Amino acid sequence: MNVVAKSVIISNNPIQKKMNKVIGIAIAGTIAYGIIKLLKMQQVSDSTTLSLVNPRLHQISLNGISFRTEVSINNTSKDSVTITKPVVFVSSGGKPIAQSNAENKLIVIQPLNQTKIDTIELQIGWPIMASLGSSLISKIPTLVSIFRSGNLNNIASQLGIPIEMSFTTYVNGLYYKSEVKKIIG
Repeated sequence: MNVVAKSVIISNNPIQKKMNKVIGIAIAGTIAYGIIKLLKMQQVSDSTTLSLVNPRLHQISLNGISFRTEVSINNTSKDSVTITKPVVFVSSGGKPIAQSNAENKLIVIQPLNQTKIDTIELQIGWPIMASLGSSLISKIPTLVSIFRSGNLNNIASQLGIPIEMSFTTYVNGLYYKSEVKKIIG
């Protein structure tokens, strides 16, 4: 009972009441500033366009299949945009089969500017590809000969496995996931 009486006495203290008001105003101001900052980040992020550029089958070898792509960022806002280096995913029928390494690398895109991220390459071994289609192992020699001939148009039909590519990144601290883009099938 002693404790309750002391807390009531302290809360009736005029200095304590003024401090509570000051702390309340400071907290409200901080929350308002945070909301305004978040809305501005969202607005800049919404005016930034990110897309895969030329996702492609790069190489077929006895080690597996290699895919390459670049990521383009178009900043149409009046503020600079900071993104993390994108992580690229290769999937088949929505099932992930490979991804690039995540890096804590920040890229700043100046206002009204476009930037293309360096080429990102993903290697997928034949054991992983074979798990996607049981008849694929018998097609490896044909695929390698088609690739060596330079006629890549027939590879998609020979594989018979859908391959898609997408990426994720953070734009001004907000998570972004691209649409899935079909490469094969």
